[in-house]
Amino acid sequence: MARPNSVFEQFGYTGPCELARLNVCIDYLLRKEASEPMKTKKYFLLRWLLMAAAVMFLLLGLVKLCNYLLTDDSQSYTRLTMHELYERADAGEEVDTLFLGSSHCYRAYDPALYEELTGETAYNLGSSSQNYDTSYYLLREAARLYDLKTVYLDMHYKFLFMDSEDRDLVQANIISDYMRPSRNKLSFLLTTTEAKNYTNRFFPFRRNWQQLGDLVYLKENLEKKQTEGYRSYAPVTVEADRYAGRGFVWSDAKLDAEAITWWDNFGKVADDMKLDTAYPVSYIEKIVDFCRKKGIRLVFVTAPSLDQYLEAIGPYDPAHAYVQELADRYGVEYLDFNLTKRKYLDLTAENYIDVDHLNGSGAEQLTRLLVKAEGKPIDEYFSACYDDKYE
Repeated sequence: MARPNSVFEQFGYTGPCELARLNVCIDYLLRKEASEPMKTKKYFLLRWLLMAAAVMFLLLGLVKLCNYLLTDDSQSYTRLTMHELYERADAGEEVDTLFLGSSHCYRAYDPALYEELTGETAYNLGSSSQNYDTSYYLLREAARLYDLKTVYLDMHYKFLFMDSEDRDLVQANIISDYMRPSRNKLSFLLTTTEAKNYTNRFFPFRRNWQQLGDLVYLKENLEKKQTEGYRSYAPVTVEADRYAGRGFVWSDAKLDAEAITWWDNFGKVADDMKLDTAYPVSYIEKIVDFCRKKGIRLVFVTAPSLDQYLEAIGPYDPAHAYVQELADRYGVEYLDFNLTKRKYLDLTAENYIDVDHLNGSGAEQLTRLLVKAEGKPIDEYFSACYDDKYE
Protein backbone atom coordinates (compact mmCIF):
# COMPACT_ATOMS: atom_id res chain seq x y z
CA MET A 1 0.00 0.00 0.00
CA ALA A 2 1.40 3.42 -1.00
CA ARG A 3 2.30 5.79 1.78
CA PRO A 4 0.29 9.08 1.81
CA ASN A 5 2.47 11.87 0.42
CA SER A 6 0.73 14.72 2.16
CA VAL A 7 -0.97 15.66 5.35
CA PHE A 8 -4.22 15.98 3.45
CA GLU A 9 -4.07 12.45 2.19
CA GLN A 10 -3.48 11.20 5.77
CA PHE A 11 -6.85 12.65 6.64
CA GLY A 12 -8.45 11.26 3.52
CA TYR A 13 -8.86 14.60 1.69
CA THR A 14 -8.06 14.93 -2.05
CA GLY A 15 -10.40 17.78 -3.07
CA PRO A 16 -9.31 20.95 -4.91
CA CYS A 17 -10.72 23.50 -2.54
CA GLU A 18 -7.84 25.47 -0.93
CA LEU A 19 -9.98 26.62 1.99
CA ALA A 20 -10.86 23.08 2.79
CA ARG A 21 -7.17 22.15 2.44
CA LEU A 22 -6.29 24.92 4.94
CA ASN A 23 -8.90 23.74 7.41
CA VAL A 24 -7.49 20.25 7.25
CA CYS A 25 -3.99 21.63 7.87
CA ILE A 26 -5.08 23.63 10.91
CA ASP A 27 -6.96 20.64 12.27
CA TYR A 28 -3.81 18.53 11.93
CA LEU A 29 -1.64 21.10 13.72
CA LEU A 30 -4.11 21.45 16.56
CA ARG A 31 -4.22 17.70 17.03
CA LYS A 32 -0.45 17.55 17.02
CA GLU A 33 -0.19 20.36 19.60
CA ALA A 34 -2.73 18.60 21.80
CA SER A 35 -1.11 15.16 21.61
CA GLU A 36 2.58 15.99 22.03
CA PRO A 37 2.31 17.67 25.48
CA MET A 38 0.26 14.70 26.68
CA LYS A 39 2.90 12.29 25.48
CA THR A 40 5.60 14.47 27.01
CA LYS A 41 3.82 14.57 30.39
CA LYS A 42 3.34 10.81 30.38
CA TYR A 43 6.98 10.31 29.48
CA PHE A 44 8.28 12.55 32.25
CA LEU A 45 5.87 11.02 34.79
CA LEU A 46 7.02 7.52 33.88
CA ARG A 47 10.63 8.64 33.97
CA TRP A 48 10.15 10.22 37.40
CA LEU A 49 8.46 7.11 38.76
CA LEU A 50 11.26 4.89 37.48
CA MET A 51 13.89 7.18 38.98
CA ALA A 52 12.04 7.27 42.32
CA ALA A 53 11.79 3.48 42.32
CA ALA A 54 15.50 3.18 41.52
CA VAL A 55 16.44 5.60 44.31
CA MET A 56 14.18 3.77 46.76
CA PHE A 57 15.69 0.45 45.73
CA LEU A 58 19.20 1.79 46.25
CA LEU A 59 18.31 3.29 49.63
CA LEU A 60 16.75 0.05 50.84
CA GLY A 61 19.83 -1.81 49.68
CA LEU A 62 22.07 0.66 51.49
CA VAL A 63 20.02 0.35 54.69
CA LYS A 64 20.17 -3.43 54.47
CA LEU A 65 23.93 -3.31 53.95
CA CYS A 66 24.40 -0.97 56.93
CA ASN A 67 22.23 -3.23 59.11
CA TYR A 68 24.31 -6.21 58.07
CA LEU A 69 27.62 -4.47 58.76
CA LEU A 70 26.77 -2.70 62.01
CA THR A 71 24.32 -4.98 63.82
CA ASP A 72 25.77 -7.98 65.65
CA ASP A 73 22.88 -10.41 66.15
CA SER A 74 24.93 -13.60 65.88
CA GLN A 75 23.78 -14.68 69.34
CA SER A 76 20.23 -13.35 69.15
CA TYR A 77 17.47 -15.70 70.28
CA THR A 78 14.75 -13.47 68.81
CA ARG A 79 16.34 -13.65 65.36
CA LEU A 80 15.90 -17.42 65.48
CA THR A 81 12.47 -17.25 67.10
CA MET A 82 11.01 -14.91 64.47
CA HIS A 83 12.65 -16.74 61.57
CA GLU A 84 11.25 -20.06 62.73
CA LEU A 85 7.80 -18.51 63.28
CA TYR A 86 7.60 -17.49 59.61
CA GLU A 87 9.36 -20.59 58.30
CA ARG A 88 6.83 -22.93 59.92
CA ALA A 89 3.95 -20.87 58.56
CA ASP A 90 5.49 -20.94 55.06
CA ALA A 91 5.72 -24.72 55.33
CA GLY A 92 1.99 -24.93 56.08
CA GLU A 93 2.39 -25.96 59.73
CA GLU A 94 -0.09 -24.91 62.38
CA VAL A 95 0.22 -23.50 65.91
CA ASP A 96 -2.63 -24.13 68.32
CA THR A 97 -1.13 -22.72 71.52
CA LEU A 98 0.96 -19.58 71.91
CA PHE A 99 2.99 -18.35 74.89
CA LEU A 100 3.67 -14.61 75.20
CA GLY A 101 5.80 -12.72 77.69
CA SER A 102 9.29 -11.77 78.77
CA SER A 103 12.33 -13.97 79.39
CA HIS A 104 10.37 -15.42 82.32
CA CYS A 105 8.13 -16.90 79.62
CA TYR A 106 10.60 -18.19 77.03
CA ARG A 107 12.60 -19.93 79.76
CA ALA A 108 9.56 -21.40 81.54
CA TYR A 109 7.28 -23.09 79.00
CA ASP A 110 8.67 -25.79 76.70
CA PRO A 111 6.43 -25.96 73.59
CA ALA A 112 7.88 -29.27 72.38
CA LEU A 113 7.10 -30.93 75.72
CA TYR A 114 3.68 -29.26 75.79
CA GLU A 115 2.88 -30.73 72.38
CA GLU A 116 4.13 -34.14 73.47
CA LEU A 117 1.82 -34.09 76.49
CA THR A 118 -1.28 -32.56 74.85
CA GLY A 119 -1.02 -33.30 71.15
CA GLU A 120 -1.49 -29.57 70.45
CA THR A 121 1.16 -27.70 68.51
CA ALA A 122 2.70 -24.89 70.54
CA TYR A 123 5.09 -21.97 70.08
CA ASN A 124 6.81 -19.70 72.59
CA LEU A 125 6.94 -16.07 71.43
CA GLY A 126 8.53 -14.78 74.60
CA SER A 127 11.38 -12.28 74.32
CA SER A 128 13.70 -10.42 76.66
CA SER A 129 11.91 -7.73 78.72
CA GLN A 130 8.82 -8.03 76.52
CA ASN A 131 6.29 -5.33 77.39
CA TYR A 132 2.56 -5.73 76.78
CA ASP A 133 2.56 -3.44 73.74
CA THR A 134 5.05 -5.80 72.10
CA SER A 135 3.00 -8.81 73.25
CA TYR A 136 -0.05 -7.32 71.55
CA TYR A 137 1.63 -6.88 68.17
CA LEU A 138 3.27 -10.28 68.38
CA LEU A 139 -0.15 -11.78 69.03
CA ARG A 140 -1.52 -10.04 65.95
CA GLU A 141 1.43 -11.28 63.91
CA ALA A 142 1.01 -14.88 65.05
CA ALA A 143 -2.76 -14.78 64.48
CA ARG A 144 -2.09 -13.53 60.95
CA LEU A 145 -0.05 -16.67 60.30
CA TYR A 146 -1.83 -19.32 62.36
CA ASP A 147 -5.28 -20.33 63.55
CA LEU A 148 -4.60 -19.91 67.27
CA LYS A 149 -6.76 -21.71 69.81
CA THR A 150 -5.15 -20.74 73.15
CA VAL A 151 -2.83 -17.95 74.28
CA TYR A 152 -0.96 -17.95 77.60
CA LEU A 153 0.03 -14.41 78.56
CA ASP A 154 2.74 -14.08 81.20
CA MET A 155 1.75 -11.59 83.92
CA HIS A 156 4.98 -10.99 85.80
CA TYR A 157 4.16 -8.04 88.03
CA LYS A 158 7.41 -6.21 87.19
CA PHE A 159 6.06 -5.44 83.72
CA LEU A 160 2.68 -4.30 84.99
CA PHE A 161 3.84 -1.48 87.22
CA MET A 162 5.72 0.71 84.78
CA ASP A 163 5.42 4.32 83.68
CA SER A 164 5.10 4.67 79.88
CA GLU A 165 8.21 6.88 79.67
CA ASP A 166 10.24 4.18 81.42
CA ARG A 167 9.56 1.60 78.71
CA ASP A 168 12.63 -0.04 77.24
CA LEU A 169 12.63 0.34 73.45
CA VAL A 170 15.30 -2.33 73.10
CA GLN A 171 12.65 -4.94 73.93
CA ALA A 172 10.58 -3.66 71.01
CA ASN A 173 13.53 -3.32 68.63
CA ILE A 174 14.63 -6.93 68.99
CA ILE A 175 11.21 -7.98 67.69
CA SER A 176 10.44 -5.38 65.01
CA ASP A 177 13.91 -5.84 63.47
CA TYR A 178 12.92 -9.37 62.44
CA MET A 179 9.24 -8.90 61.59
CA ARG A 180 8.37 -9.18 57.93
CA PRO A 181 6.98 -6.03 56.26
CA SER A 182 3.26 -5.69 56.94
CA ARG A 183 0.66 -3.22 58.14
CA ASN A 184 0.97 -4.80 61.57
CA LYS A 185 4.71 -4.09 61.70
CA LEU A 186 4.21 -0.51 60.55
CA SER A 187 1.55 0.02 63.22
CA PHE A 188 3.89 -1.50 65.82
CA LEU A 189 6.69 0.88 64.85
CA LEU A 190 4.51 3.99 64.75
CA THR A 191 2.25 3.52 67.75
CA THR A 192 4.80 2.30 70.30
CA THR A 193 7.46 4.89 69.48
CA GLU A 194 7.74 8.62 69.99
CA ALA A 195 8.68 10.59 66.86
CA LYS A 196 12.11 11.41 68.28
CA ASN A 197 12.97 7.70 68.26
CA TYR A 198 11.76 6.89 64.73
CA THR A 199 15.29 6.86 63.31
CA ASN A 200 16.47 4.19 65.72
CA ARG A 201 13.31 2.15 65.33
CA PHE A 202 13.11 2.17 61.53
CA PHE A 203 16.86 1.91 60.86
CA PRO A 204 18.54 -0.66 63.17
CA PHE A 205 22.07 0.29 62.08
CA ARG A 206 21.53 3.78 63.54
CA ARG A 207 21.81 2.29 67.05
CA ASN A 208 25.37 1.16 66.32
CA TRP A 209 26.40 4.08 64.14
CA GLN A 210 29.47 4.72 66.31
CA GLN A 211 30.88 1.35 65.20
CA LEU A 212 31.17 2.49 61.58
CA GLY A 213 34.81 3.50 61.99
CA ASP A 214 35.77 0.50 64.10
CA LEU A 215 37.40 -1.77 61.54
CA VAL A 216 38.06 -4.51 64.10
CA TYR A 217 34.37 -4.64 65.03
CA LEU A 218 33.29 -4.66 61.38
CA LYS A 219 35.72 -7.44 60.50
CA GLU A 220 34.67 -9.62 63.44
CA ASN A 221 30.97 -9.03 62.75
CA LEU A 222 31.38 -9.97 59.08
CA GLU A 223 33.25 -13.13 60.03
CA LYS A 224 30.42 -14.16 62.36
CA LYS A 225 27.82 -13.58 59.67
CA GLN A 226 29.72 -15.52 57.04
CA THR A 227 29.60 -18.72 59.06
CA GLU A 228 27.33 -21.53 57.93
CA GLY A 229 25.60 -21.55 61.33
CA TYR A 230 24.54 -17.93 61.03
CA ARG A 231 23.38 -18.18 57.43
CA SER A 232 21.38 -21.34 58.09
CA TYR A 233 19.80 -20.05 61.35
CA ALA A 234 21.40 -22.83 63.37
CA PRO A 235 20.50 -22.94 67.10
CA VAL A 236 22.58 -20.56 69.20
CA THR A 237 24.43 -21.66 72.34
CA VAL A 238 25.50 -19.01 74.84
CA GLU A 239 27.43 -20.47 77.76
CA ALA A 240 24.94 -22.83 79.51
CA ASP A 241 21.96 -21.65 77.45
CA ARG A 242 20.85 -22.96 74.06
CA TYR A 243 18.03 -22.21 71.69
CA ALA A 244 15.94 -25.38 71.74
CA GLY A 245 13.46 -24.45 69.01
CA ARG A 246 9.97 -22.93 68.83
CA GLY A 247 11.17 -19.92 70.81
CA PHE A 248 12.17 -21.86 73.92
CA VAL A 249 15.59 -21.44 75.55
CA TRP A 250 16.92 -24.33 77.61
CA SER A 251 19.53 -23.67 80.28
CA ASP A 252 21.76 -26.05 82.24
CA ALA A 253 22.86 -23.27 84.61
CA LYS A 254 22.01 -23.58 88.31
CA LEU A 255 21.65 -20.81 90.85
CA ASP A 256 23.94 -20.75 93.86
CA ALA A 257 21.58 -19.00 96.28
CA GLU A 258 24.12 -19.09 99.09
CA ALA A 259 26.39 -16.82 97.07
CA ILE A 260 23.77 -14.05 97.07
CA THR A 261 24.45 -11.52 99.82
CA TRP A 262 22.36 -8.63 98.49
CA TRP A 263 18.83 -9.81 99.26
CA ASP A 264 17.96 -6.45 100.83
CA ASN A 265 18.87 -4.63 97.61
CA PHE A 266 16.08 -6.10 95.50
CA GLY A 267 13.18 -3.76 94.76
CA LYS A 268 10.15 -4.27 96.98
CA VAL A 269 6.71 -5.20 95.70
CA ALA A 270 5.15 -2.35 97.69
CA ASP A 271 7.43 0.20 95.96
CA ASP A 272 6.80 -1.21 92.49
CA MET A 273 3.05 -1.05 93.02
CA LYS A 274 3.25 2.72 93.43
CA LEU A 275 4.06 3.05 89.72
CA ASP A 276 1.45 3.75 87.06
CA THR A 277 -0.21 0.79 85.33
CA ALA A 278 -2.31 2.70 82.77
CA TYR A 279 -0.10 2.05 79.74
CA PRO A 280 0.52 -1.70 80.32
CA VAL A 281 -3.12 -2.31 81.20
CA SER A 282 -4.28 -0.50 78.05
CA TYR A 283 -2.46 -3.11 75.96
CA ILE A 284 -3.64 -5.99 78.12
CA GLU A 285 -7.16 -4.79 77.32
CA LYS A 286 -6.28 -4.78 73.62
CA ILE A 287 -5.04 -8.36 73.95
CA VAL A 288 -8.24 -9.41 75.72
CA ASP A 289 -10.43 -7.73 73.08
CA PHE A 290 -8.42 -9.21 70.21
CA CYS A 291 -8.69 -12.73 71.61
CA ARG A 292 -12.44 -12.36 72.14
CA LYS A 293 -12.99 -11.18 68.57
CA LYS A 294 -10.90 -14.02 67.18
CA GLY A 295 -12.41 -16.67 69.45
CA ILE A 296 -9.03 -17.37 71.08
CA ARG A 297 -8.96 -18.69 74.65
CA LEU A 298 -6.78 -16.42 76.80
CA VAL A 299 -5.14 -17.49 80.06
CA PHE A 300 -3.05 -15.29 82.37
CA VAL A 301 -0.02 -17.07 83.86
CA THR A 302 2.84 -16.08 86.15
CA ALA A 303 6.01 -18.16 86.07
CA PRO A 304 7.41 -18.91 89.54
CA SER A 305 10.26 -17.10 91.25
CA LEU A 306 12.59 -18.45 93.92
CA ASP A 307 10.81 -18.51 97.29
CA GLN A 308 13.69 -16.80 99.05
CA TYR A 309 13.48 -13.96 96.53
CA LEU A 310 9.71 -13.54 96.96
CA GLU A 311 10.15 -13.43 100.72
CA ALA A 312 12.84 -10.76 100.36
CA ILE A 313 10.72 -8.47 98.18
CA GLY A 314 7.38 -9.31 99.80
CA PRO A 315 4.74 -9.47 100.81
CA TYR A 316 3.93 -10.89 97.36
CA ASP A 317 0.17 -11.28 97.81
CA PRO A 318 -0.74 -7.67 96.82
CA ALA A 319 0.89 -8.22 93.42
CA HIS A 320 -1.05 -11.45 92.96
CA ALA A 321 -4.27 -9.77 94.05
CA TYR A 322 -3.83 -7.00 91.48
CA VAL A 323 -3.42 -9.46 88.61
CA GLN A 324 -6.30 -11.56 89.92
CA GLU A 325 -8.51 -8.49 89.93
CA LEU A 326 -7.61 -7.86 86.27
CA ALA A 327 -8.38 -11.49 85.44
CA ASP A 328 -11.75 -11.28 87.17
CA ARG A 329 -12.55 -8.01 85.42
CA TYR A 330 -11.92 -9.50 81.99
CA GLY A 331 -13.27 -12.95 82.75
CA VAL A 332 -9.89 -14.60 82.19
CA GLU A 333 -8.47 -17.61 84.03
CA TYR A 334 -5.31 -16.85 86.03
CA LEU A 335 -2.68 -19.40 87.03
CA ASP A 336 -0.08 -17.92 89.38
CA PHE A 337 2.57 -20.59 89.82
CA ASN A 338 4.04 -18.71 92.76
CA LEU A 339 0.98 -19.95 94.64
CA THR A 340 1.22 -23.58 93.56
CA LYS A 341 0.83 -25.97 96.47
CA ARG A 342 4.17 -27.37 97.49
CA LYS A 343 3.20 -30.99 96.87
CA TYR A 344 2.65 -30.23 93.16
CA LEU A 345 5.62 -27.93 92.49
CA ASP A 346 8.60 -27.99 94.82
CA LEU A 347 11.27 -25.93 93.10
CA THR A 348 14.66 -25.15 94.64
CA ALA A 349 17.68 -23.12 93.58
CA GLU A 350 18.69 -26.17 91.50
CA ASN A 351 15.82 -25.33 89.13
CA TYR A 352 16.73 -21.68 88.54
CA ILE A 353 19.45 -19.78 86.71
CA ASP A 354 18.79 -16.71 88.88
CA VAL A 355 16.16 -15.61 91.37
CA ASP A 356 13.27 -15.43 88.89
CA HIS A 357 14.24 -17.37 85.75
CA LEU A 358 13.86 -21.13 85.47
CA ASN A 359 16.48 -23.39 83.97
CA GLY A 360 15.66 -26.41 81.79
CA SER A 361 14.78 -28.74 84.64
CA GLY A 362 12.50 -26.12 86.20
CA ALA A 363 10.79 -25.47 82.85
CA GLU A 364 10.12 -29.17 82.44
CA GLN A 365 8.43 -29.37 85.83
CA LEU A 366 6.38 -26.24 85.17
CA THR A 367 5.24 -27.32 81.71
CA ARG A 368 4.10 -30.68 83.04
CA LEU A 369 2.18 -28.97 85.85
CA LEU A 370 0.55 -26.53 83.42
CA VAL A 371 -0.81 -29.44 81.39
CA LYS A 372 -1.90 -31.32 84.51
CA ALA A 373 -3.71 -28.31 85.99
CA GLU A 374 -5.64 -27.55 82.77
CA GLY A 375 -9.38 -27.67 83.35
CA LYS A 376 -9.05 -28.56 87.03
CA PRO A 377 -10.57 -26.51 89.90
CA ILE A 378 -8.16 -23.70 90.73
CA ASP A 379 -8.01 -24.59 94.42
CA GLU A 380 -6.88 -28.13 93.66
CA TYR A 381 -3.39 -27.03 92.64
CA PHE A 382 -3.18 -23.43 93.86
CA SER A 383 -3.42 -21.74 97.25
CA ALA A 384 -5.45 -18.61 97.83
CA CYS A 385 -2.38 -16.69 99.04
CA TYR A 386 1.37 -17.12 99.06
CA ASP A 387 1.79 -18.21 102.70
CA ASP A 388 -0.81 -20.97 102.32
CA LYS A 389 1.33 -22.86 99.77
CA TYR A 390 3.43 -24.29 102.60
CA GLU A 391 0.48 -25.94 104.31
